Amino acid sequence: MEALELLEQMIRIDSANPFDCRETDPDIPATWRVAGNEGALAEYLTARLLEAGFSVRRQLAHTGPDGTPHYNLLAEKGEGRDALLYLGHMDTVTAKPWLSPDEALTPRRETRTVRGREVDAIRGLGANDMKAGLAATLSALADFRPEGYRLKVAFVVDEEYYSIGGYVLSRSEFLDDVRAVAVPETGDGPNALWGPGAIGLGRLGRCEYVLEVPGTGGHGAQAHDPAHLSAAAECAKLVDAIEALRREYRHPFEFCRVEMPGAGAAREISGSVYVSRVEAGDGSLSIPSRGRVIVSFQLTPGITVASRARLLEDLVAAMYADGRLARVHVGGQFQPVRISPRKRPTPFNEAFVTPADHPFTRLARQAVDEAVGFQAFNMGWSNADENLIAMARPGLPILNLSPLGQECHRAGEWVGIESLAQLTGILRRTAVRFKEYLAGKRDR
Repeated sequence: MEALELLEQMIRIDSANPFDCRETDPDIPATWRVAGNEGALAEYLTARLLEAGFSVRRQLAHTGPDGTPHYNLLAEKGEGRDALLYLGHMDTVTAKPWLSPDEALTPRRETRTVRGREVDAIRGLGANDMKAGLAATLSALADFRPEGYRLKVAFVVDEEYYSIGGYVLSRSEFLDDVRAVAVPETGDGPNALWGPGAIGLGRLGRCEYVLEVPGTGGHGAQAHDPAHLSAAAECAKLVDAIEALRREYRHPFEFCRVEMPGAGAAREISGSVYVSRVEAGDGSLSIPSRGRVIVSFQLTPGITVASRARLLEDLVAAMYADGRLARVHVGGQFQPVRISPRKRPTPFNEAFVTPADHPFTRLARQAVDEAVGFQAFNMGWSNADENLIAMARPGLPILNLSPLGQECHRAGEWVGIESLAQLTGILRRTAVRFKEYLAGKRDR
């Protein structure tokens, strides 16, 4: 089946992540139960993988609040001691940004303008993130028989929420013989508009911190009393300070130092920080005594999760020192702002990057050049399942080979039809050349 037909069929299958987490004990993430919605798509993909000659097994990733088990799909074919892995995720974001679920799940052909030219596109929820990648993988590998190595495919659950599927996969024996990973995930980052002509070398990391902000409390009818300090007001001061930090926060990283033919291709990517949530008070006639500010960081390589806690600690200390934050006392004791990682059932992750001169990168560049003409290397702003694999398997080369598409996580998400065919050819060529890659490694 052609990739385009596969994609249209998959868009019609609702695999939107419910983003529903039942926190039995909020302080113990191991007790949390996360809902999923990949079952119907998993059945469809299992049938296509079996038709393509893969053996397929399920890997339990998590159990939902209603007791429903949710599984990764692990497939392979061929023989040998080494393997090439194609990785993708089955869930999408919700249809809430769209006018209706029916509109979101109905593929439509449209036209977009990209880099000054008209592009025929398919619109629909998950078209780019990342059902196009799943379709290209299936189409590229359907009749392919690897020689001298094993070809593996992993389609995982819950990438859009906590990456539970990717986390379970990253720590499983399924990766023990994997020597390289190709991920046809949506492309973002500074060179994403080159589409399949760009190779993603890595992705930024991510972490979140919670600032617990105290107030004195007090009767709201006596808010005129200067001794009453509102946690909501103190939260606002922190938001202002973090917003100022956001405007100047960069920590640039040069992800590529080799020549790239794409005109104006970027070589550098920067991190970011923003306030993702503010909470204070309960709406009663009481001055808020507790508030929370949640801060999210995107991390360039070398910027660790732990270092962002120190950054926030220094910011809070400076605000106490210069009087921007009030020193709240309760029962005669000073109550400071407390900073802690936001709890979640999977770890936050650091950035990763595969070198532009790595042998697997050279193989992929050759495949891209033959299929569409290599233009640029890229690095993703957002993080994904491959970050977790990079953390669990240091040194394993991981590359993003992406279609051309935009509007992910928004109504109107689309992917270019021509780029889907081009990506299919790139994934096929990468599999064909992988035997040469392994031979080169053994020679060294």
